Amino acid sequence: MKKVVSKLIPVIYKNMNYPSNIKANIHEVSGNFYKEKLIVKFPYSLHTEPSSVPKKFNSKIVKEFKHIKKAQKGNIAQLWYNKEWAKEFFLYIKWLIGSNIPPKVLEIHPPFKDYCGSLEKFLSIFKVFYKKFKREYPTTTIVIENRFGTRYKDGKFILSTRSDILEFCDVLKNNSDINLKIVLDYPQIFSAETIIEKKVENWMGSNPLQLVENIIKFNLDLKKYRKFIGGFHMWGKLRSGNRWIPHAGDLDTFFSDNKILKKKFLSSVSSTFNDGIARYFVPEVNSGENNLHSIVKDMKKTGFIFTKNNT
Repeated sequence: MKKVVSKLIPVIYKNMNYPSNIKANIHEVSGNFYKEKLIVKFPYSLHTEPSSVPKKFNSKIVKEFKHIKKAQKGNIAQLWYNKEWAKEFFLYIKWLIGSNIPPKVLEIHPPFKDYCGSLEKFLSIFKVFYKKFKREYPTTTIVIENRFGTRYKDGKFILSTRSDILEFCDVLKNNSDINLKIVLDYPQIFSAETIIEKKVENWMGSNPLQLVENIIKFNLDLKKYRKFIGGFHMWGKLRSGNRWIPHAGDLDTFFSDNKILKKKFLSSVSSTFNDGIARYFVPEVNSGENNLHSIVKDMKKTGFIFTKNNT
């Protein structure tokens, strides 16, 4: 009997190389609203506007779209503001792709709660975009990332916490007419669930073990919904002076060198997704290939297999 494993399709982040025994050919490419032009000669994952920090909408094409241009506060984009916004977002993505090959993956991000009060409302807006996009690019996989970090002041992301994700899986289960998957950014789930304290010794708060146990419980609850999970983001946090730097370091620094907590967490993820379905893996590491290789090594050690066939 063939063993069922947890499979990952490696995506190249910021042109950093994976270990030599892992063959990766999909590159993550930025598709933010200030992008002027996109030229790619390789398979790619198009990572669209994350709404994290203020940025002026400088691209010429955005200025032609009044609904996208208007939907912002303090130069932070209000994604999925309404159905007119969704229509314009399709036109923007179509312009961005242009004569390039269609992306393997289109990664989108959730709206804020102050103007989009429910996951059902978001999905009704998203469907306007989805129908147009799938007619034009039927082979592209669309994923939505859970989000936490932002400088937006008027509302939190609608897809952020463990309960948000589980609720959205239920919503997706009842909307079989669309094929939207979630890409789990696990470090952001940790951040969304952490009680922020002034102690800098451990960014996870005073009880990291309880936080990890909560994530493990979440993974167990998520197992029945795993067909809606299309990939993962992994990255570290690194302490520098009196602050913690995201997207730096590896999983050892993320867990403050507590190897037991690291193993508990990764084993939980691996056992949840050991269904043989290949999911996209984006290592959002800004601190160099050594940290990337360390994270990959940890994931392989806990049962993940990196596929060689990215078609």
